[in-house]
Amino acid sequence: MIGKPLVDEYSELRAGHRELSKLEEEFDMLQSRDVRLQRIETTLKDERKQLLERSTTPDKIQQVRDTVIGIVRQSSATLRSLEIEDGQRRRWAFQNDDPHSRRLPEMDEESDFELHSHSLTLVADGTLDAIMEVMKKIKNQQWLMTVETLGLEPAGSSEKWIGLELRITLYGLQRSVREDDDLVAAIESTRLK
Repeated sequence: MIGKPLVDEYSELRAGHRELSKLEEEFDMLQSRDVRLQRIETTLKDERKQLLERSTTPDKIQQVRDTVIGIVRQSSATLRSLEIEDGQRRRWAFQNDDPHSRRLPEMDEESDFELHSHSLTLVADGTLDAIMEVMKKIKNQQWLMTVETLGLEPAGSSEKWIGLELRITLYGLQRSVREDDDLVAAIESTRLK
């Protein structure tokens, strides 16, 4: 009977070791998941930041206007006119939404965001190289936009002088004011309790 307690103790130690090994594997797996989740979260934050930088919301209109004027001047072109219309806004859907559409897709749920769209019309003239540089620099801004019309035609008495008429629609997503108001109201109501 001397060996039986030692055998029992050995069996318990082996079972404990197996359980500990299993827990270590689970812990390592959870740590690996945590690292992956942090990486995904960082990627999503970076993508969101890039998207917001490309978005044209009402508070960025003056900045866009200044940028376009600067582009025309830096390109040695002559600015004839620049108009940015007051934007339209509507709720943005969770899926299958199209910024060209004026309404939400049928049978789709609204997201927490609003879509802003602003029509920009630029009329400028200059040499072909200057006009091409204007268009290239506007494209390089990587704004969320669609080109509605693009017209090039001879301008002035010189054969080398080109007129540009460009109409684009700029888009931007912004968290809905109503959602922010609801959030503030919810926070305030919990503070009052």
